[in-house]
Amino acid sequence: MISMKSSLLSSGLSSWRTPPSKGPPRVPVFLFIQFCADRRSAQLCNSLKRFSMSIEGNVKEEKQAIRKQLRATLSTLSDDYILQSSQKVASQLFELPQYKASKGVACFLSMPKEFNTRSILEKIFMDGKSCYLPRVESVRDSAMVMLKAESMQDVDSFPPGKWNIPEPPRSGPARLEALDSSSDLDLVIVPGLGFDYKNGRLGQGAGFYDRYLSRMKQTHVSKKVFLVGVTLDELMIESVPRDDNDMLMDVVLWPSKPNA
Repeated sequence: MISMKSSLLSSGLSSWRTPPSKGPPRVPVFLFIQFCADRRSAQLCNSLKRFSMSIEGNVKEEKQAIRKQLRATLSTLSDDYILQSSQKVASQLFELPQYKASKGVACFLSMPKEFNTRSILEKIFMDGKSCYLPRVESVRDSAMVMLKAESMQDVDSFPPGKWNIPEPPRSGPARLEALDSSSDLDLVIVPGLGFDYKNGRLGQGAGFYDRYLSRMKQTHVSKKVFLVGVTLDELMIESVPRDDNDMLMDVVLWPSKPNA
């Protein structure tokens, strides 16, 4: 009780005085109720925080387990099979009204054993659209930019970057970034290790696209940029575990997608 009184006094309740009586001081009922309520609130907040951290940990573990399975599946697929499947998805992409209406398209250059974007890149340039391709700026910060490529000849001259993926060079003339105010970006073709049937995406785990798409959402408040996930049949799963950092695609395309 004495320590409680000290706490209450230090909280600015200096006007309260212990009534003269023998025995321990009595705390007014309204202060006692408030004290208990504050303790319960703090306990509840701490419990919710621990619960949230537990959920985040579970989501991370689930994602890691699924990535391991999908990488094992990918390793069994031949390059020829991946190329043929990728071309089927490319045909679906070219029929999307959002692709036909687009002026600027951000895409990606494929890693080994990954969806092959070669035919998509060729079509973007053939259709006279602007093409933006990624370059890693910081591995530690999972930061990347999307820079404008001028032609397939330009793309084929890109030096290998992180993970041996060709990237726009750091030397030479400055290139327009896709999030610049003068950019015409309106569609992004997004890679992923896996996708689900509700347009959820599972990345490789480094967070580059999560951060970039979040920046894009903040800088393109007045302009909708259409997100297209592209993948293989074998990489479609029932449900991707999601947290607050994960962004849904507007559409996901895979070779055997019905009515595509």
